Amino acid sequence: MLVVVSFEHLSKFLFLCQRSDPASVPAYRGSYPQSRPGYPDQHSSCCNLQLIADSSNEKWRPFNGLDNGVFDTLSHHIKYVYKPVQCYQSYHFSMDSQLTHKFLIVGGGGYIGFHVGLRLLQLRHEVILFDMNYPSKKWDPNIKVSSMSQNINGETSEVISCTHGTMKFVKGDVRDINLLLQITQHVTCVIHTASYGMSGREQMPPYFDKVEQVNINGTRNVIEACAINECKGLVYTSTYNVVFGGDAILNGDESLPYFPLHRHVDHYSRTKSIAEQLVLTSNGRGDLQTCALRLAGVIGRGESRHLPRVLDAIRKGWVRFNYFDEHGGKVDFIGLDNVVQGHVKAALKLTDPDRKNPGIGGQAFFLSDGRPVNNLEYFKPLIEHYDQPFPTTKLPMWFMYFLVFLVHFIYTAVYQFIDFTPFLTPAELFKTGVTHYFSVDKARKQLDYQPERPNDLSEIIRDLSDQPRQFS
Repeated sequence: MLVVVSFEHLSKFLFLCQRSDPASVPAYRGSYPQSRPGYPDQHSSCCNLQLIADSSNEKWRPFNGLDNGVFDTLSHHIKYVYKPVQCYQSYHFSMDSQLTHKFLIVGGGGYIGFHVGLRLLQLRHEVILFDMNYPSKKWDPNIKVSSMSQNINGETSEVISCTHGTMKFVKGDVRDINLLLQITQHVTCVIHTASYGMSGREQMPPYFDKVEQVNINGTRNVIEACAINECKGLVYTSTYNVVFGGDAILNGDESLPYFPLHRHVDHYSRTKSIAEQLVLTSNGRGDLQTCALRLAGVIGRGESRHLPRVLDAIRKGWVRFNYFDEHGGKVDFIGLDNVVQGHVKAALKLTDPDRKNPGIGGQAFFLSDGRPVNNLEYFKPLIEHYDQPFPTTKLPMWFMYFLVFLVHFIYTAVYQFIDFTPFLTPAELFKTGVTHYFSVDKARKQLDYQPERPNDLSEIIRDLSDQPRQFS
């Protein structure tokens, strides 16, 4: 199965959109009614797109389990090209009878996926990590990888030994449907943490095709493999960005409709929104129960995507100014322990063998530390650690918009000839300067989610003091 899309293709479509001028959109406060929480509001601009011209002769075929209303909306934005699933040889891992469940972590070599797998291992479940890359030794210095003789579709199955035991590791790509069909056999629950294009240059061209192939096509493959192999549960790692796109949101909740796809300034947010809707509308395919966890910005020991950029900017003295909107620029963060807690509790809820009313199937949940804070105030302990002055000068948001979008325009024009990475992308400007925070009450009530040590950077400070170059 292939996904083919680009902004060149999207430019072939013209849309009539019933929406307010973005500049006139007020800050969202609290909740407002919606017929199906977690699904697009039928009156939102996301669902009021009318196709006027289509230069393609391709026919659309809805994905099994995706209702027609949602599919019609998504099909205006993404062009799917299908090929039949090929035959594959049967293969499955052995399962210890003493273990309760068998979990597959898609993206298990990544920061979130590995630590979720580690926690499940501590709870005496069998864990398979699936990724293109191995977990980092800085997450567990005792990690050792040993090869096994078994071969899956040309890929070697290996064993990763760590502090708390062993996990199987399969090296592969989420875009490989045949491999996913093999390794999901006899799996109780899949936790899908893999994604691409979250930040930095990955949000810019020429990476749009890969962003879509991984985030949409890869997610479709995971769903299909879960359904065919009768997995009980699928937990999808989502993002605040499915409902946030630059308009202030104060204490939002899950009743918010999806942010209109055509208004997203980055392809990552657009594709994650589509992928989440695919996951949630696949709930109930056979015995499959699905849910989505919408995460705030993840920070923790050994985090290698955001933290190194932040520390590098602080060390170089680039953090001289602050910028935020009229609401104070308050945003949510989430520590690693809380990320792991939310994923594990959601997975165990979905796989409860005695479930009569699963409750969380087909639903989305916001997860954060539950304590919104100004972006630079959150990082103040790190600024003080490097003896840098805390910024007191505030730049107006209009100036930041002008600067960031100007650099974005220049990058788009010259990236094929000049190699550079913008300091901030438009999406990152929204994430760091525009107020948006959400209630975690639904997760508290339905997942028994209890965020601990909110906005705590003490472990990172301690690591920096002991090993100053650790995150460089």
